[in-house]
Amino acid sequence: METPGFAQQLKLVSNSANYWIVFCLPLTIGTCIILLILNHVYPFGKPTLELVALIITSGFCLLCFSRFVYSKDKFFLWASAMMLVLFVREIHPPGSSGGVYLGLLALFYIAHKKHHIFVDYFRSKSLVTFLGVGFFTYFISVTTDQRWWKFIPGEKMVYSTLEESMEVVGHIFIGCALLLATKISSEDSSAINAESKPARR
Repeated sequence: METPGFAQQLKLVSNSANYWIVFCLPLTIGTCIILLILNHVYPFGKPTLELVALIITSGFCLLCFSRFVYSKDKFFLWASAMMLVLFVREIHPPGSSGGVYLGLLALFYIAHKKHHIFVDYFRSKSLVTFLGVGFFTYFISVTTDQRWWKFIPGEKMVYSTLEESMEVVGHIFIGCALLLATKISSEDSSAINAESKPARR
């Protein structure tokens, strides 16, 4: 199968995403966490969240690899590698920060070059949408850690716990999306789109 251009692949993925969910769900979760922290009822501290993040990333890595062993589908080997990269970021080895982002870029490049492995998965609206939710949540976590939002009143009181919490939430969304991914053929995708369109009178 000939690999389509980047623009075509991007269009396939973007057409599968529900952007209301991608952007609104992480912002809603973040707002709820902030309110809980400010009202001193948030039950998790930074050390606990760091441990939870390690358990979640390693657990999803092993589960995705197990699904690869069972199905021999290379998508799940790629998914396992994605969770491994996130796990490495959580253990913070020296010099890992740049390596993690290079690892993510390498995985996205593989997804681009090996289009035939991924195309049936990236037709899935749930997979693309919840990966989007996970990565946008992760973006909020990283920018909070880098203090992009320090101009907001009260940011100093919440940023550390909020950063770790959103990171954990992002890991959960990414891990679940990858582990539970299912293939959708072009025929199935066309049928789903046809059913979702309102009937013309």
